[in-house]
Amino acid sequence: MQIQTAPWLSRYRNELKGIAILWIIFFHMAFQSPGALYHIQKIGYGGVDIFFFLTGYGLFHSLHKSQDLKNYWRRRMSRVLPAYLPFIICWIFVMLPRYGFRTTEAIRSILGNLFMIGYWLGVPSMFNWYMSSLILFFLLAPFLFVCITKSKSPFRSLVILIGCSLIAGLCCIGDDRYMAISRLPIFLLGMAFAMDWKYARNTLMGRLALWFSLLLGMSALLFCFSCYSEFLATYGMYWHPFILITPPLCLSLCFFFHCMEKNRFLFAPLRMLGKASFEIYLFNVWLEKLGKENKVDNPWIWLTASLGCLFMGIGYHWIVQWGRDRVRVLREKSIY
Repeated sequence: MQIQTAPWLSRYRNELKGIAILWIIFFHMAFQSPGALYHIQKIGYGGVDIFFFLTGYGLFHSLHKSQDLKNYWRRRMSRVLPAYLPFIICWIFVMLPRYGFRTTEAIRSILGNLFMIGYWLGVPSMFNWYMSSLILFFLLAPFLFVCITKSKSPFRSLVILIGCSLIAGLCCIGDDRYMAISRLPIFLLGMAFAMDWKYARNTLMGRLALWFSLLLGMSALLFCFSCYSEFLATYGMYWHPFILITPPLCLSLCFFFHCMEKNRFLFAPLRMLGKASFEIYLFNVWLEKLGKENKVDNPWIWLTASLGCLFMGIGYHWIVQWGRDRVRVLREKSIY
């Protein structure tokens, strides 16, 4: 199985991540935006689906280049841990004393947050569910890659895997972990879009399929919001339509960026935000938790604090990148 010949998702990955993190920050603001902006704000969780889709796409490319699991995990952890561990240690020291946990609960919370598995084990006061989900998908990616690429019929294998992941998600209905497990189909679609499918070589048919998927997903989302709002949180119907929405949304944005290629400098801020999106996410999740605990509902406070998250995340990203570069230089000197 070959890699895509027109890798727009790779070329404009940082721009997409920049849009996704801004959308998530907008969603986390605990106030209702005026007019049409509210409809964009209330589905801002779609930014998370964009991240999962791009993660699946990127991991497929990584595994296609090399299936050495040791190097695979080294690359993954070298991106996540240098930013996550110092941040979460600070978060633990600041936040855990506020909750008044008993010794056993405090130990569970500390270890669950440090090792990013507490969400799956029902640990009290987890920083956020996304990190535990990311680690699980990192673990699953090599297995899923082999299942798809070594199959005589990759398309059939992909359909079976997506079906199994949907069933696995349904098994978690009513449980907090449903939010993460039910995102696995989007991660799988990200892996699928890294492949060169003969069905997609007909550009007209491919575009029609993507537009139909977007229309169907948006219709399902609108239908749930207008007629079955009680299903949105209970059964995850407010994010399930993004299985259909996310791929065409990402590719449509890529097409726009491609059309604006001559003026690509206009999107430099988005690329910068995309590169620092993980660090920005860390600060924004902390801000959301503090803001909602203290029942902050002033729009100007949220806007100011969210802007602060952007700057702190970018600054923290530069610090982490500088430290990573220094370690690499010292390692190369020690080799020679």
